[in-house]
Amino acid sequence: MKLMVVLGICGLGLSGCRTQKTEPTTKTPTTQQSTSHKQHQATAQGQRIVVTVNGQRLPAQLNRSSAARALTKRLPLTVKFRDYAGLPEKVADLDRGLPTKGMPSGHAGTKGAIGYWSPEQRLVFYWGTESYYEGIHIIGQFDQQRAQKVVRHMGNQVTVRIQKVK
Repeated sequence: MKLMVVLGICGLGLSGCRTQKTEPTTKTPTTQQSTSHKQHQATAQGQRIVVTVNGQRLPAQLNRSSAARALTKRLPLTVKFRDYAGLPEKVADLDRGLPTKGMPSGHAGTKGAIGYWSPEQRLVFYWGTESYYEGIHIIGQFDQQRAQKVVRHMGNQVTVRIQKVK
């Protein structure tokens, strides 16, 4: 009987280790995380920002890429966003480019992403999904799904303010 108890305890201990090693390293969806955990995770990933569109404040975060770090140094920033060629995105011209050293040469635009279009030095807010293109660099993400709707319906030639969250 003692042998079975010992084997049972060892088995539980080993299964706990096995579970930890084989669990996927993907993040749980933000909606399932506590607020304090979300705040810590976002800060660990990069600069927290707020994007103000038509009086609506949209929380977001920039990643740790070279382009995102360079953009962070320019904040606060006010730019005009506009529709672009019938694509599921809004774009704004920057006065000068952002470095893309160490970043992939291209990416697909995904819903809720904040991107940088390096060929024409533009910030991009994606309200829908766009195909892979060379020159797209994802530099951040909006925190809430409602941002997609706000961006999609914000209009054309709209002044947007981007600020750091302290």
